[in-house]
Amino acid sequence: MIMNSLQEVVQYLREQDDFIVVGHENPDPDCLGSMLGLYFGLTGLGKTCRVVSADRVPSDLSWPGLDLVEHIPEGFEPGESCVIVVDCEPDRTGSISEGVKSAKRLVNIDHHQRGRGIGDIVYVEPSEAATCMIIYRLLLDLDVVFDQRIATALYGGILGDTGGFRHTNTNSEVLYIAGKLLEFGLNPALIAREIFSSQPLGFLRLLGVALSNLQTSQDGQLVWMTVSYEQFCDFGVDPKSSDHLVSFARMLDTSEIAIVFRETSPGEIRVGLRANHADVGSLARHIGGGGHKLASGATILGDLQEVSTKVVEIAEHFLTTGEVNERCS
Repeated sequence: MIMNSLQEVVQYLREQDDFIVVGHENPDPDCLGSMLGLYFGLTGLGKTCRVVSADRVPSDLSWPGLDLVEHIPEGFEPGESCVIVVDCEPDRTGSISEGVKSAKRLVNIDHHQRGRGIGDIVYVEPSEAATCMIIYRLLLDLDVVFDQRIATALYGGILGDTGGFRHTNTNSEVLYIAGKLLEFGLNPALIAREIFSSQPLGFLRLLGVALSNLQTSQDGQLVWMTVSYEQFCDFGVDPKSSDHLVSFARMLDTSEIAIVFRETSPGEIRVGLRANHADVGSLARHIGGGGHKLASGATILGDLQEVSTKVVEIAEHFLTTGEVNERCS
């Protein structure tokens, strides 16, 4: 099945009147911004809409509408509503994925490199810097009247997925759209602080321990650190909401590939990969994950030390040859 066009998404949403918007597990700013942007846009058109998440939203964000996100960790039933999955494929919606996939009408909107996947309507555009960029275009084509609530959500999502406009996915169009959204009276300094500079003391102390055990190889081109489930518990940090740890590892001036291994529960290792030029998306797909060329990840079951050793070996080979010929299992 071929991918749908943006105009087909617009037409389909015009024809429906009852929606539930969901995103991926442990929603990040781009996911939340896409969910809220769609919610406010669709309700502004007079349509019925709910926003549902398998995991709680981050407590450090103060965007309008976050209190409307329903936390349903289990037992999600879509009923007759059209379910819109944003910023991921339906399988990545966490503990509600089976309910999501049972929807009678399913729309999927995403910007990650991947296949079509399931859905009556599927629009995936990896060239977009953020899913919020797609939602911005979608709402314009739906003739939605923008307001500060929509602008905050979309700007926050774009800011988050461009790393504060520092990543290579930042271009003139991204900055232009961000500028248009700022015209709605947003506080960009507050939004940036909440996303990038608002951490509890326990996280900073955990970060200190993690950085003190930072390891490198390939003349510093490969850098990685591991954080055990026990360490997360010791410092009172939620391991599932700390994927930004990898941004600290990649600060090393010689790094090409940065990896963080987080044991989010005993025996479950989340691997976060970032790169300056190397295609870590292909590396992530090889170990059972996915994502973008320069930012990707995977979840692997096993012993933290064994998993990290194996993935580091694969990454070292990849850096040397540009190929992946080992399998982490």
